[in-house]
Amino acid sequence: MKLIIDGDMFLYRASFSTEVEIKWDEDTWTLHSSEKESQHSFDSCLMSVVRKLDKDAEFILAFSDTENYRYDIFPNYKSNRKNTRKPLGLKALRSWAIESYDSRVFPRLEADDVCGIMATEDPTFVAVSGDKDFGTLPITWYNMLRDEMRSVTPEEADKFHLIQTLAGDPTDGYMGVKGIGTKTAEKLLEKDGYNWETVVAAYEKAGLTEDDALVTARLARILRAEDYDGVDIKLWTP
Repeated sequence: MKLIIDGDMFLYRASFSTEVEIKWDEDTWTLHSSEKESQHSFDSCLMSVVRKLDKDAEFILAFSDTENYRYDIFPNYKSNRKNTRKPLGLKALRSWAIESYDSRVFPRLEADDVCGIMATEDPTFVAVSGDKDFGTLPITWYNMLRDEMRSVTPEEADKFHLIQTLAGDPTDGYMGVKGIGTKTAEKLLEKDGYNWETVVAAYEKAGLTEDDALVTARLARILRAEDYDGVDIKLWTP
């Protein structure tokens, strides 16, 4: 088995898990972490997943670049996380992981995109992530949060992309149509047709425009091999 693994999730999990609070006196608290313990936690979490799937699996880790093309599309992308503290030692752990494992970082792309590109270019890869957005990819992927293996057809992937365009993704700081969540979007598309026209009609009914819908659709799409030539990014077009 060949795995392409979203390494970002392991970075955050390992970094937060090794933070320690200490109260020194009635007034003083400190927060610290051990770099070696974070590395050990990363190794342990990663290898437990690999062994669960196939102890002899070949695997590559995908990490997000420090720059992100989605900010060019929507400057407020993930702005809801600006005041959220990142774990101690995250940058150092990322550098260590990239040096320690066979890893990929593509310029201006997120780890999700790296996984999507590699898994659609080479279908023998199984993608590993806990992000539901992987349902927009026509690949085989293991949802490590649900302990579930799925093979998504191109039709299913395209349908879920339309659902995500209507529902948006509040965790990434962008909204779809107000009042429409995943379940409502699915029902609407089942009723009126899984097509771009249904999406646009819902946006316009809410006082939005087709351009608004297109921005959301481009944010929601995890890149596939056809969307990236190693340098340029081809933005999704209906």
